[in-house]
Amino acid sequence: MAPLQIIGSGWGRTGTAAMREALLTLGYDVHHMIVIMTDPNADAEVFIEAWEGKDVDWNRAYGKFNAAVDWPSSTFYKQLMEVYPDAKVIHTTRDPEKWYSSVMNTIMPATEMMNKPGMPAHVVNGQRMAKEVIWDGEVKGEKDRETMVRKFKEHDEDVRNYVPADRLLWFETGVDGWEKLCTFLGKDVPNTPWPHVNKTEDFKARTANFRDGAPLHDMTPVNKD
Repeated sequence: MAPLQIIGSGWGRTGTAAMREALLTLGYDVHHMIVIMTDPNADAEVFIEAWEGKDVDWNRAYGKFNAAVDWPSSTFYKQLMEVYPDAKVIHTTRDPEKWYSSVMNTIMPATEMMNKPGMPAHVVNGQRMAKEVIWDGEVKGEKDRETMVRKFKEHDEDVRNYVPADRLLWFETGVDGWEKLCTFLGKDVPNTPWPHVNKTEDFKARTANFRDGAPLHDMTPVNKD
């Protein structure tokens, strides 16, 4: 069984890429959606099976990792808390309206672009998983601002009510930084600025490069959601 030490409950576009970079800096091995989209050996199917209610071996997803942030891990934060009872929960969040705008300007267009013919098999599998588990699953196919913002707020509230306070770090993207994270994890604050990665313009640039033929493994996070 993979010993996850950190479970991220925050949805995509809440600073999860920056949190991934921060955790990598602190020495963690971190699962993130980018792993699914860049690693041909990553298992996306396990998340579909979990969404369908099947018993799954989470080691298929997290065998190489001791931390997980971003979708699709955040969809299963309650199940993962049971599987890894000693893991701490980090909830990244941000202004809901800005979150919605970010999603509609980045993930949604990228999803359509990556469905084009000729995509690598692992990208196709990752996109299928995201559609079934996240967009048609957790989000239930909604795209309008009012509904999406409401769902985002409901998810925030659900996490706040479900996760014991002594196990939860509430992390506001653009406000909080190293001191809050390191205090929670019992780590020394590194002598480096907080990472500001995966801004909207960076996301668009990377997906444009991929559309034009750049390999996914070159699409590493660049310089907040």
